[in-house]
Amino acid sequence: MLTRLDRAIASVSPRWAVRRALDRVRLSQLERTAPRSGRRYSDAGANFDINTGNPDDARSRRLVNRETVLRLACENPHGKKALNALVNNAVGWGITGSPKGPKALAALWKEWTRVSDFRGRLDLFGQQELAVRTMFREGEVFIVRRFVKNDQSGVPLRLQLLDGGMLATSKVGDDIEDGIEYDADGNPVAYWFHQARPDYRRNRPPVRFAAGDVIHLFIQEEVGQKRGRSVYEPVIKRLGDVDDALDADLVRRKIESCFVGFRTLPVDETGDPPIGIGREDRGEGLAPSEYFEAGSIVTLPMGEDIKFGDPKPLGGLGDAVKINLLAAAAGIGVTYEHMTGDLSNVNFSSYRAGALEFDATIERIQWNTIIPVGLNRVWDWFCAAAYEFGRTSKRSYEMRWTPPPRKSIDRKGDAEADILEMQAGLENRRNLLNSRGIEHDTFVEETAADLRVQQEKGLFFKGDPFTAAQAAGTTPDIGSTK
Repeated sequence: MLTRLDRAIASVSPRWAVRRALDRVRLSQLERTAPRSGRRYSDAGANFDINTGNPDDARSRRLVNRETVLRLACENPHGKKALNALVNNAVGWGITGSPKGPKALAALWKEWTRVSDFRGRLDLFGQQELAVRTMFREGEVFIVRRFVKNDQSGVPLRLQLLDGGMLATSKVGDDIEDGIEYDADGNPVAYWFHQARPDYRRNRPPVRFAAGDVIHLFIQEEVGQKRGRSVYEPVIKRLGDVDDALDADLVRRKIESCFVGFRTLPVDETGDPPIGIGREDRGEGLAPSEYFEAGSIVTLPMGEDIKFGDPKPLGGLGDAVKINLLAAAAGIGVTYEHMTGDLSNVNFSSYRAGALEFDATIERIQWNTIIPVGLNRVWDWFCAAAYEFGRTSKRSYEMRWTPPPRKSIDRKGDAEADILEMQAGLENRRNLLNSRGIEHDTFVEETAADLRVQQEKGLFFKGDPFTAAQAAGTTPDIGSTK
């Protein structure tokens, strides 16, 4: 809040008013993060060593606002590349679902995935990408269950995606915090959202959605955590320092390319330059400026001197930038190569070793957050809507989710390892197909149909499970029950 003194200063000098406000914010942050005596650290007046019964007392406050995170994700190239790496590996082209039930259910689900967006722009896979991108970038995303009229897909269910900026945080109440309404046990019972962005809100009041109609998707890292945290929060200052260092080096190089000269004129007894010295008049109160032309030879009058700017290069800039980018990649949760695209200092083995740890992180997020918190609840909504509108005979069906496959660096080596594991009984074909983003039952049906057509056409390939002679002899036709 601006005080009367702040408003008075702003009316005279807006620049000083902004500096006062920024200094006040920095001081507030320092007070919250400054260490106390001994091992106790204060945050909002509570000590970590004292159990008050409130988990928020031992949890750090959010010091980074949403606008700063959005600006970083849009303007910082390394931050944007790291975000793309997370999204590409977490959802890729989309986590596909295979319903376990009648074929009509699978057809109904496939048709609905094309029209799942409440805004009518994306399909379900596009919504997955947008939701996960928002979750990584801002820390959280809200998926709201909506229904539409005049539906052509058979299931009028739609999904609307909202970010944290749409929460009605100004909604005041004893049981409402940051636009989320809680019961006596601390469980969310409703969410309050604005109807439009700030520029279009005008006098529209916030809308209340029951918790059963909202999926609050975020990666929970602490017991009792209520809101998600952006992957950029640990590294915003570090990435800003990298940008500042690179900008400073670029300015230095621009100054070097300008070949700037500083001219010193002799003065007489009155302190003024002698009359008759050639110079360009740049206006009253401005110092003169001289220019060089190609091939020119300039003779300076007696007593004049000229010096050229010589900005010194900053030593170790590359190493400093790399160290900061390594730390930033670790804070975001990606490898240095994913964040920068720099593969100059890695070999095949080291790259695969780093990719294994990154893959483990992505799989944890997929199977502990995206699928159980997000996609399973979407499937429950779909089954309930299909049953209530008379499209299915049961209220619930089983769903098998298949994330997109990991790109293989050594396809031949990986394939040989898969074959050896299947031969030793350590792996089966269904699991291997699912790990590659392929649904097993659909693959088997398509393979059988392809082999049947090939046999009818007299086509036989080296990779087929039978030879031409076997097919013409005792080997039964593909799909035969004998």
